[in-house]
Amino acid sequence: MNGLKEFFGNIPMFQKQVEREIEEKGIEPSEGIKKMEFSRQVIRNLVIGVLVVGILAFVGISYFNNKNQPPVTPTATTASKESNQSETSGEATENSSQAVQGSSDHLLKLSAKERADEATEAFESWYKSFSNGDVILEINKELLKEGSGGTSPIELQTKLIDNLKAKFGDKVSDDFYTGLQASFNFNPVIVDGTKGLTISKQNDDKSQLLRTWFLDTQKTEKNTKIVLRNDFPYEWADWRNKGQHDEKVGSMFSQIDWDNDLRYEVIGLVTSKQEKNIENIGGVFVVMQYNEKIGKWQVSGTIGGVM
Repeated sequence: MNGLKEFFGNIPMFQKQVEREIEEKGIEPSEGIKKMEFSRQVIRNLVIGVLVVGILAFVGISYFNNKNQPPVTPTATTASKESNQSETSGEATENSSQAVQGSSDHLLKLSAKERADEATEAFESWYKSFSNGDVILEINKELLKEGSGGTSPIELQTKLIDNLKAKFGDKVSDDFYTGLQASFNFNPVIVDGTKGLTISKQNDDKSQLLRTWFLDTQKTEKNTKIVLRNDFPYEWADWRNKGQHDEKVGSMFSQIDWDNDLRYEVIGLVTSKQEKNIENIGGVFVVMQYNEKIGKWQVSGTIGGVM
């Protein structure tokens, strides 16, 4: 200890620090007081030094121990557990997906008749949202004049579909318009020299006429308006118990699991008994689909018919 006192006492900076602390305490810096203060400072610095050395040694030992240890790998139990969790998650997703298919809480609470009634009411809501003869697309009479250049089919059908979207809202599904657009690729909306504005049949596939069953022209010649039709008789068709097993129409809608999927119902319409200015077909079957996101039935783009 005396050696340490002498060592610290011979350091000018340490001596000045001791004298400054004595003066701050208001004590006369006699030799005895200086020696006592030296002793206190020596002990304090010694303790601090030991603590610092100990901490540095601990940190160094820990660092080298961790550095020399091999990397930790998951045990077989952990890996197996993670694998099982992944499989369970996959099964849960699959089961959830199966449950969604035709098994929403709302539909499961209803009887078969109640589901049929709901789908029929939704179809009626759409079918009666417009009047027979409502104009859905109109062009200027000047476009009928020879050499006027007319309007391109793409422009006409785009405008027609935009008008339908504005009128029908969410009563019909998105694929209703997708299917209608596809049918216009085969039977375009054109301005004919004789007929005027019309939907022209330019394909031998009559099934392409199915999607335009509710559309007509106002006149057979020099027409300027495409109108809506809602004067065809309709009724719910029992596709689960009868339709899918019928020899003539049973092959329609085979992509739907009628025995398990509750989201679909069918409405049948007879179109052949009413005159149309554009080519007509015998009858139409419209699939109604329950949209769980918005909680309502919609007229879908899935359609079948009898030629």
